[in-house]
Amino acid sequence: MTKRSPIVDRAVRIELLRARAAIERESLAQSIVTTGRKLEPVALIRSMLPGLASGGASRWALQAITLARRYPLVSSSLSAMFMRGGKRSKLFKVAGGALVGWQLFKLWQSSRQDGNRDAD
Repeated sequence: MTKRSPIVDRAVRIELLRARAAIERESLAQSIVTTGRKLEPVALIRSMLPGLASGGASRWALQAITLARRYPLVSSSLSAMFMRGGKRSKLFKVAGGALVGWQLFKLWQSSRQDGNRDAD
């Protein structure tokens, strides 16, 4: 068995530490990107309303959110239109509330049915 010099051992150890640090930096960068994607509004909505994520209504809602973020004038105009005190705006508010209530009811009902299937 040959004896290695302390200089070579030290150089090897330094290179191993550099490689380990590079791997940890890459892992940290990937974790930051993944966390950033999970904190996007689209991902947050999907995590809060998983039952809606598979349906067409969620795609429509996510497109509306994207449109509102891209064009703030559109969302401002819509909010101004809904905030006016007319019969039409009250009807829109009631219809929107009914739609949200119906979607929540369907989500609740499907989660109950899934719970019953798991118990069987």
